[in-house]
Amino acid sequence: MAVQTEDENAIQKGIADKLVSALKTGGFVLYAQKLVGLSSRSDPRPFQEILVRFREEEEKLLPPGTFFPMLQEYRLLPYVDRWVVSRVCNWIQEMSSKQPAWPIPVNGVNLSEDTLREPKFGEFVLKNIQNSKLPEGTLCFELAWDMALLHADHVKNLQTQLKPAGCRFTFAGFDGSVASFNFLSAVKPDFVKLTYGTVKDIDRALAASERAESITQKCRALGIGTIAEYVESREVLEQLKLIEVDFAQGLVIAAPRRLV
Repeated sequence: MAVQTEDENAIQKGIADKLVSALKTGGFVLYAQKLVGLSSRSDPRPFQEILVRFREEEEKLLPPGTFFPMLQEYRLLPYVDRWVVSRVCNWIQEMSSKQPAWPIPVNGVNLSEDTLREPKFGEFVLKNIQNSKLPEGTLCFELAWDMALLHADHVKNLQTQLKPAGCRFTFAGFDGSVASFNFLSAVKPDFVKLTYGTVKDIDRALAASERAESITQKCRALGIGTIAEYVESREVLEQLKLIEVDFAQGLVIAAPRRLV
């Protein structure tokens, strides 16, 4: 049993070493998944969520999802998040120089808990925005709902730093409870992503549709946009349009595609 544990530790250390090396040598790749606007309030700019993958995982040398727990365990996620920001900014610069009329998209960038607590991350983002001359609203930082709730002060500090530079914020996993709206009123993100459970039955159950519509209207009253993710059928998509959810994301719209 002890030998097996040692072997597992050796394997984990080997993966961790590869991840550290990959951060320095371009071993990560970016994907993007399109969001589509559904309501008259939706920003007409293209909107996409940025996804990061480990190149070895992409080449099927590792099981999908292997590297994130390892990055978290070894406190490497802030370095990955910084890499994503700088790579997205560089990509936008490259595309804009090649195609001056290219419509620069809004880019949803996921942040880890360690990054949220990292005191100099905001300065790093501001420097990249300035160097890349990004238009307002180009970066939209996405935080898990539970994480935002747990670290509300850090969220507010980051908003204070980055909102004047045009950055937006999304809280993912919003369930529409009374307590959650109290928090929304205090912190005011630009968007919330509705939980899968909130939208999955809206094409089949009137109560589910009415609840999602009520949540959408309450968010709208606060000036907060709504996003439905994991949209997997045309029927759900059409119902989301009827109740005027602002954006939808899912395989029925577009699968993630390689960006850079």
